[in-house]
Amino acid sequence: MFPRAALAALIGVLTACGPVPGGSLEGTLATSPSNWSDVLGGDRAFCEVESRPSDPHSIQLECFVHESRLYVQSHRWALAPWWPTQSWAAIWIEQPEVLVRIGTELFELRAVEVTDAPERNPILESRGYDPVPDGIAVFRFDDRDRGALESHDNEGLYN
Repeated sequence: MFPRAALAALIGVLTACGPVPGGSLEGTLATSPSNWSDVLGGDRAFCEVESRPSDPHSIQLECFVHESRLYVQSHRWALAPWWPTQSWAAIWIEQPEVLVRIGTELFELRAVEVTDAPERNPILESRGYDPVPDGIAVFRFDDRDRGALESHDNEGLYN
């Protein structure tokens, strides 16, 4: 039988982690800030990201700020062909429109995979990787109305 303290800690962790992966996120829609560190309460914090609105998939990750922009990274094998399931990174590459929850605020963003070494390497170096390994997927979160999404109507995806 679980000691009371362990049971209380388990309940606290489970309720703090938000929805079970695959669930929809709830919160208050907010506009992207000019300074993500203000929203995160520092340079990094846990966030939840929902993708694939037709079949919602959510995951909790550490979001971090690099040069005023919001990022996340995977582990080294998230996109490996032998990985046993479709990873969140693969889902985001196919369907980059995401909903990011930080605290109770929701941000409608686009997950952009960062593959260009001059951008990717300094990000991972700032995270302590030296040398920078292959295989880690890095995503930058952009406003949905940036770039290619300007021609798409994304209203109502998460309503």
